[in-house]
Amino acid sequence: PWPLGLVFPVSSIAREARLRIPPAQLVGILRALADDTRLRALRLIAERPCSTQELAPLVGVSEAALSKHLRVPADAGLLERRREGYYVLYRLLPGQVAGLAPSLEGFLHTTDPMGRPSAH
Repeated sequence: PWPLGLVFPVSSIAREARLRIPPAQLVGILRALADDTRLRALRLIAERPCSTQELAPLVGVSEAALSKHLRVPADAGLLERRREGYYVLYRLLPGQVAGLAPSLEGFLHTTDPMGRPSAH
């Protein structure tokens, strides 16, 4: 009784539906990742939540230096800090890491209606 219809997403709408990190936040996340010490610490934190007391000897810096390093990815929204008694445990927020690649890809390949790279 009803006519059949075909529904499909328009490519521009599908691109916009993906998880996006705003450009300013994207820059903050990339800056947070642009350090060897922070990357080594984040790799260990990705395995399980850790404190600076656990991580400092593994990363090869003092607890104070590591605390300063971890403040950068925490402020960028990559890490969650939770106090447990005397210790602060750092946990990686997987949603931010998962959204990084599509957001960076989308930013690098954004075009205007004429097909030219758009200015940001």
